[in-house]
Amino acid sequence: MAEMRDLYSQSLANLKKYWGFSAFRPGQEEVIRSLSEDKAILVLFPTGGGKSLCYQVPATVIDGLTIVISPLVALMQDQVSQLKSAGISATFINSTLTRDEIEQRIVNARNGMYKILYCSPERLKTPIWQKDLMNMPIRMVAIDEAHCISEWGHDFRPTYREIKANFEPIADRIKWMALTATATPEVRDDIIRNLGFSKPIIISKGFERPNLKWWVIREEQKEKRLLQIVLKASGNGLVYAGTRKACDVLSQNLRDHKIKAKAYHAGLDSDQRKSIQEDWIRGKTTVVVATNAFGMGIDKSDCRYVVHYDMPYSLEAYYQEAGRAGRDGKESYPILLAKKSDYTNAKSNIEQSYPTRDELKLIYTALCDHWNLASGSEMEEAERIIIESLVTRSKLPKRKQLAGIRILEQLGILQMQDYVKSQLGVKILISRNDFQDALSSIKKKQKREFIDGLVRLFGPGCFQKVHYMDTEYVQKKLNIGINSLTKAMNVLAGEHFLQFDIITDQPIARLIDARSSHFPFSKKELEAHRNRLFQKLEFMMGYVETKACRSTYMRHYFGEVDVSDCGYCDICLAKKGETDILTDANIKAICNFLKEKPRSLKEISRATKLNPSSLKPLLARLTRENIIDTQYGVKGIVYLINK
Repeated sequence: MAEMRDLYSQSLANLKKYWGFSAFRPGQEEVIRSLSEDKAILVLFPTGGGKSLCYQVPATVIDGLTIVISPLVALMQDQVSQLKSAGISATFINSTLTRDEIEQRIVNARNGMYKILYCSPERLKTPIWQKDLMNMPIRMVAIDEAHCISEWGHDFRPTYREIKANFEPIADRIKWMALTATATPEVRDDIIRNLGFSKPIIISKGFERPNLKWWVIREEQKEKRLLQIVLKASGNGLVYAGTRKACDVLSQNLRDHKIKAKAYHAGLDSDQRKSIQEDWIRGKTTVVVATNAFGMGIDKSDCRYVVHYDMPYSLEAYYQEAGRAGRDGKESYPILLAKKSDYTNAKSNIEQSYPTRDELKLIYTALCDHWNLASGSEMEEAERIIIESLVTRSKLPKRKQLAGIRILEQLGILQMQDYVKSQLGVKILISRNDFQDALSSIKKKQKREFIDGLVRLFGPGCFQKVHYMDTEYVQKKLNIGINSLTKAMNVLAGEHFLQFDIITDQPIARLIDARSSHFPFSKKELEAHRNRLFQKLEFMMGYVETKACRSTYMRHYFGEVDVSDCGYCDICLAKKGETDILTDANIKAICNFLKEKPRSLKEISRATKLNPSSLKPLLARLTRENIIDTQYGVKGIVYLINK
């Protein structure tokens, strides 16, 4: 291992060499210097705080391999692409790869070909990984999104709790780093306890984002208010909506008003999503209306506002998503649109969409039957889930099916791709023994070469069943466009040479363990998990309804103490407006005017020469202090001296 006393200076040099930065951000330097101590490190940085560089930069210096654990397929692929572009040897292992590809990358890792290897937590327990664990030159493990370890985290994943055990043979001789942007005190303690960190170094930048102006707008007509916000805003922004339909409708409404807006959700194919993301990063698209899958790991520092059209169900989720605004440190606005029915709708959604234990068992059984898995059978590769088939088998509605699949993933039963990329499924209808003769009988050389390349790519498994592979990968390997590929597949299917399927909007998943004859979770465990969701919803609603500083409320939730009001959220600014006009002269003028008779807001404004918008909080303050009172008159609300 590189001499730790030289680690920081070499890391600083590589920061300049590979990333073009001459200095680390606050907190990053402390993390890298702490690697010289023989202790585990827990990094608590807010969204946009630069967590990735805390392990990427020292990984380029430390002799050997750094393993990065991440639950997000899209994020690890994006980061590996960026590292390769910078000239750093990196790769990933996740569910998008075939078994042969995984084996080859593990062999490469064993031979020292990579500095950084990204891996999903589910892969750590597989035989193929465990077999070569001792032979890989692993020197550091960085656990990204470490809040997934905790049952109190907003994105709990049971497979995260097994990470330390899966590295047990080498756990004592490697460096450990856990990183998260959203850790309450309970989550932080759970991470430390689960990973067995003994007196770890905890480095926190705190949860204050002084450049963010936290804002909640009470609004029943959200669509109208959203349009006003976007028209008034300067710079590019994000709008988060809860459903695909809402994304489509809201983006269209913005376009109708000459705003360059696009919708982003899992219903779009991978090429569309990639194009939308790149256009937004480059400023060609002004605003993206998206589900919460958008933005994770995207390197765009100048997002000026993030509007939540629908209320998230936890403060962790809200803080993480809203925190994508202003990553460059300049003034930006996270805005939450709220209306009276948000809380009751959210609570109802949790109640109705969270399946019972018996319903989860039905979904689990239907999934196993759908994949033709016998009891004790294992899945080596992820396969397609046809939701309509599950509905037929389990007799449960589609909404419950989707919720059940999500919960089975959280419980560590299923491994899901984070979003479904376009998949091409192929099954050769000619027997493997007759294939070469059939291939030789084809006269056109180009056609023969295409079929031969296709079968070599998909492997012998495609003779037994439909085998799925990423469509973009197939196009790249066969050097063919999507239209030509589809045309060729249709021709071969018409000749009964093969059958094929192109998936654009279906989940791909696999059982992590062999099919069990009984469902492994008790009613008590499942109810405890649901109750935690309700608790988080209560805190989220508390943020909306608080009369105190919003930044302070959030920082207290994440465990900070002795924090002062930010002075720039909507609550603080309203209080400041009260203070500015709360003078003895103004109070005396109002009281003298109201002694004659009850007066309207407009009348008081004309008499005192104070703006109505400034008067409102002052009159509300005087009402709370019982100095004046209100009553309904012929022309609406009037104010009068309280006798």
